[in-house]
Amino acid sequence: MAISRRTLVTGLATGPLAAAVAGISLPGTAMAQAQAQTPRDYHFTRRIRTRRGSGRAPYRESIAGLAGILPKVSADRVLADANRRGGLVETGEGRANIAEEYAYGFSWDVAHDQIDASWRPQGITTSYDDFGSGSTLFVSWYDLGGGQDHGMRVSIISWGAGAQPRYRHVLLVEPYRDSAGRYTYGPIRKHAGGIAAYNGYLYVADTFNGLRVFDLSTILVARDDRPRWVGLHGNGDAGDYYSYGYKYVLPQVGAYDNAGLRLRFSAVSVDRTTTPHSLLVSEYAEDGIMAYDDEFRGRPNRSRKPKVVRWPLVPGWSDRTGSLSATEVHEVGQKQVQGAASVAGTYYLSVSAGRTRRGRLMSWKPSAGAARLQSRLSTGPEDLSYDGYDKVMWTVGEWEDFRYAYAVDPTA
Repeated sequence: MAISRRTLVTGLATGPLAAAVAGISLPGTAMAQAQAQTPRDYHFTRRIRTRRGSGRAPYRESIAGLAGILPKVSADRVLADANRRGGLVETGEGRANIAEEYAYGFSWDVAHDQIDASWRPQGITTSYDDFGSGSTLFVSWYDLGGGQDHGMRVSIISWGAGAQPRYRHVLLVEPYRDSAGRYTYGPIRKHAGGIAAYNGYLYVADTFNGLRVFDLSTILVARDDRPRWVGLHGNGDAGDYYSYGYKYVLPQVGAYDNAGLRLRFSAVSVDRTTTPHSLLVSEYAEDGIMAYDDEFRGRPNRSRKPKVVRWPLVPGWSDRTGSLSATEVHEVGQKQVQGAASVAGTYYLSVSAGRTRRGRLMSWKPSAGAARLQSRLSTGPEDLSYDGYDKVMWTVGEWEDFRYAYAVDPTA
């Protein structure tokens, strides 16, 4: 599947997607029934300019303009200014009430986030995905749009087993130049799906478009005293930029846009067990059959089972690369897959079952037919992220009554 890169920057050279092609693999009898497809049919097209504003300025130009006005900070600085605390969930309680193979995890700030029905968590990734070490978690949320739609945000969380987690929300925004040529930004009113951090960049699944990309070293400080205002309100001084009451905004630096066969970007994860490391995208299908409608873009795809698709992450990627091809594509005979991660050739799938029934962690190998049950999860499990240091799989629950971020032993 093709992805157009909206602005993966010149500096994205520390580990973005690289073009490569390998064989397609399909489980079981699907091999004989599948259309003749290759990973080359699944590719990205790079887009480096914003879709809005005056002249559709390059993302990096707009970010540089904003950074010349607003203070710029790192994710570590945001954590040092964390304003919310979660609650620890003990192992015994977690195994009884959350997940069978619960290792550790936490609830959100009860006064603000644990039962807030206006925002819903979806994606999760860790500093292990990012750099192979560390104790930071990232969780994406989307605004359900009941009132003023604030779009997407990401929680940056300081995590350590046995310590009460501290965190802060950061608003995700799209930078651009307005009709007067001034630098500003606006909310991204999309469904924030799965996320993956890698080499300082955050990849966010944009359901029918591809992947949006954010530079975690370029977080901007804005005024947080006007909860209904966002972007520039004034002449362009530092005191004229607002962010719906959030102190920090993370501007989009680029994108990979879908340019090949249709693919629904539901979840994304990093696999550090491959050489080179790779990025995995998985599709969600309510009944195990993809329903193609007008929201899908790209060439028709008659193979209707949901897929997982892999792209390599290679150092030295060139920003001049125009089209990036996948190396693997597999059909998955499993419905309601909310997240997928692969570890040493084994795929792990988080599978939901509505609001009142527990989800499941499934394991699957492309050569082995159907996925098999590993363990029971909470209701509403979403994205997956594997921590190879502690050998655990992280997920996050979306429903207010079981809204926990937690890790399980995937092999038990």
